Amino acid sequence: MRKRIGFLWIAAMLLFSVLLPTYSAEAAAKPTYTISPTSKTYKNNMMNFSTYNSYTKHYYLLRSYLEELEKKGGGTLVLKKGTYTISNTLYVPSNVTIKMKDGVKLVKGKKTGTNQFVAAKSMFQLIRPSKSSKKGVYGKYNGEKNISFIGEGNVTVDLKYIEDSIAIIMGHNKNIKVENIHFKNMFSGHFIEMDASDHVMIRKNTFIDSKVSKNVNKEAINIDTPDRTTLGWSQTWSKFDKTANKHITIENNTFKNLDRAIGTHKYSGAKYHDKVVIQKNNIEKTRSDAIRVMNWSDAQIINNTIKNVENGEPGKRGILASGAKNPTFKNNTFQKVGRPVQFTTWKNAGPGSQYDITYNVLSKKNKHDLSNNLAINTAENFIRINNKYNEYILYTEKIYLVSK
Repeated sequence: MRKRIGFLWIAAMLLFSVLLPTYSAEAAAKPTYTISPTSKTYKNNMMNFSTYNSYTKHYYLLRSYLEELEKKGGGTLVLKKGTYTISNTLYVPSNVTIKMKDGVKLVKGKKTGTNQFVAAKSMFQLIRPSKSSKKGVYGKYNGEKNISFIGEGNVTVDLKYIEDSIAIIMGHNKNIKVENIHFKNMFSGHFIEMDASDHVMIRKNTFIDSKVSKNVNKEAINIDTPDRTTLGWSQTWSKFDKTANKHITIENNTFKNLDRAIGTHKYSGAKYHDKVVIQKNNIEKTRSDAIRVMNWSDAQIINNTIKNVENGEPGKRGILASGAKNPTFKNNTFQKVGRPVQFTTWKNAGPGSQYDITYNVLSKKNKHDLSNNLAINTAENFIRINNKYNEYILYTEKIYLVSK
């Protein structure tokens, strides 16, 4: 009899569990918070800090909600129309979307109104707030994931020409999206710095205006490795493990009046950024090579328009490539460019110079694809391939282009 009662009780519990809905932390809906420039911080947190003032109030406003979103496991932060002045770095955790409504302006602040800390150089770093001050937290692609910056309508990020400032620093991240934002007014930093990140989509943005940098090599989008020796990465929360980027797509953007649009200017030995796709972008008025490829494997640069590289000065390149393995560069239009494309062997100078010379590896198909680019009003109507280090006249192969 007891066995029968026990069996009936178990059966009833099983039936009850099927009929009731199941809940889990993952299934629970993530919160959405909406703020404006006049909003108070989340639950008035941080407003009693001695450093909360007119210069830091928007920093603390966004920080309070990002810290709450970390506790909630993610969610959406909606910014309503208006100007937000960001004095110090905002740390973004996993599973967060920052959605900016039409008329939002994010402005880099250079004052804090306090002597307890100075204004930071970066606006956003993609690491959870609770780990941002720790050392060696993340390596490889094990950092924050599923983060989006989405503009709706006319949304602006203005660096105000503050020297070495950066809008977004991503490192050791996965699944990142930056879409429909107008970035402007850079000086010797980057709009986006990308290290050790996997599956990044940057699309339908504009990157406009920079002051000339010391070496004329500061990219709007910098593709780099977290390597102590090259001095290109300084985030202490990284393991500095030299992890390269992979599966990066940069498409349908506009770049104008910059040192460079996209590129790498230091490499880590034997580390290759894999499957970088640059397509359907308009690049105009760069002072140096519009795109600088350095240690990229299986890259695709296709269907882009590159115009007016340093006013067509001879010797200036639309694309300069070193350490390119199996590159597909085709169906691009080069107009008023000295040299449409040049491949050279390369070696880091100064920091990172311990690494061996890096060479290009091109197949017959790669070279055939190169011939399918259009040259309009260019100083040269061919692509140069220099196969010997530091030799630019002898050992030069030429691939001629269709020209107008």
